[in-house]
Amino acid sequence: MHPWLTRVRHDLVKRAVWPARDLREAGRQSTAADVAALRAGVRELAGPDGDPLDARSLWALLREAAPGVPEEALDVFGAAVDRAQAAVDTPQGIDALLALQPAFDALARSLKTES
Repeated sequence: MHPWLTRVRHDLVKRAVWPARDLREAGRQSTAADVAALRAGVRELAGPDGDPLDARSLWALLREAAPGVPEEALDVFGAAVDRAQAAVDTPQGIDALLALQPAFDALARSLKTES
C-alpha cells in the first residue's frame, strides 16, 4: 500500500471506523463512553505536528499531499468524511462512520489505477 494511503488509513479512517464497528458488533445500546469514542474518532485527531484536528481539517491536510489521486476520488472521500463528522451525533452516526471504510477502499483503488 502506498505510504500516503497508509497514513490516511492510520490517522483518519481507523480512528473513526473502529469504534463504530466495535459498537455495531457489540449489538447493544451505546453507553456514554461509546458515544465519546465515536466523537473522538472524528473530533479529536492529531495532525502531522501533533496538533489537535477534527476529521475535516485532517483530511484537508492529507489531501494536499495526495500523490496523483484523481480529484473526483478525493472529492468522494472528502464527502464521506464530511458526512461522518456531521452525523456523529445523530442516529445515523454509526452508519456514516462505517461508510468511511468503503470510501477509503475506493480511494485506494483510484491510486492503484493511476500508478
